[in-house]
Amino acid sequence: MFGKIRKYTVAVLLVVLVVFFCVTVKGFASLNNLFNLLRQIAVLGIIASGMTMIVITGNIDLSVGSVVSLVSCLVAIMIGKMGVSPALACLIGVIVSVAAMVLNSVIIQVTGMPAMLCTLAVMQIYQGATYNVTNSTPIYGLPESMRMIGQGYLGPVPIPVVIMAVMFLVSGIVLSRTYLGRYFYAVGSNSEAARLSGIPIVKTNLLAYALCGLTVGVAAIVTMSRLGGGYPASGSGLEMDVITAVVVGGVSFSGGKGKITGVIQGVLLMGILSNGLGVMGASTHTQLVFKGIVLIVVVGLDYYQLKRAERAKALNPIANN
Repeated sequence: MFGKIRKYTVAVLLVVLVVFFCVTVKGFASLNNLFNLLRQIAVLGIIASGMTMIVITGNIDLSVGSVVSLVSCLVAIMIGKMGVSPALACLIGVIVSVAAMVLNSVIIQVTGMPAMLCTLAVMQIYQGATYNVTNSTPIYGLPESMRMIGQGYLGPVPIPVVIMAVMFLVSGIVLSRTYLGRYFYAVGSNSEAARLSGIPIVKTNLLAYALCGLTVGVAAIVTMSRLGGGYPASGSGLEMDVITAVVVGGVSFSGGKGKITGVIQGVLLMGILSNGLGVMGASTHTQLVFKGIVLIVVVGLDYYQLKRAERAKALNPIANN
């Protein structure tokens, strides 16, 4: 019974928030605000589609926000100051992003450091590198064609929303319909059992980080295009929103559990909360408070359920076997 309650917690919260904001906020339910909301969560959703794979393998990465800042600024410099063609600059930016994330995985697996501590350190390195490369100033000079990626529309739908949908679709296919997806779940559930089954643990983890790096690179280009340039702080704090959306969406922090459909709900929940509070006039600091409360409620409920199950198993081991 309790498991079913947890299963629908995010969906129920989504409905409650939508009803609340529709009643209390004028214009919240308008089509214009809907597209605005989806555009706002596009970068978050794009990265979350990749972060899901990392968390399912039992890892985490706190450097994604810093990589977004670094890559968006590098691409802006190549286009605006070095005269590199936009297509080539974007390709190089995605390659840099993938390389940065793969490097994180290599360091984690070679040193044995906890992923959280390693990527926390790397986050600071990437942040410092971004400010050094840009001299702490925004990079302008993008051609109008580059702005289409972040500001344009495909019919009535913003292009970033289309990109987000494609990323979620691809991630969902990888996780549910490929051997690689099964490897991710196996490694996250029990890495030793996965190793004994012949699954290449190191390669699997590297691929999870590489795929996440691909989504981070795409998100960096969308961010740069939407802002009209490279900003050193454009990805600041993004990592916490991404991780919150993924975990709230039902992906187990210990790995081996979660679906992309749940992550989509988590991203929508974070977006509706931010958008609704923003339209109401709440400050970003107030929004942080509510995001923290949601994280505690949803994840706390998950861990409470786990503790209840473990307690029941300890009290009646025969029945559970």
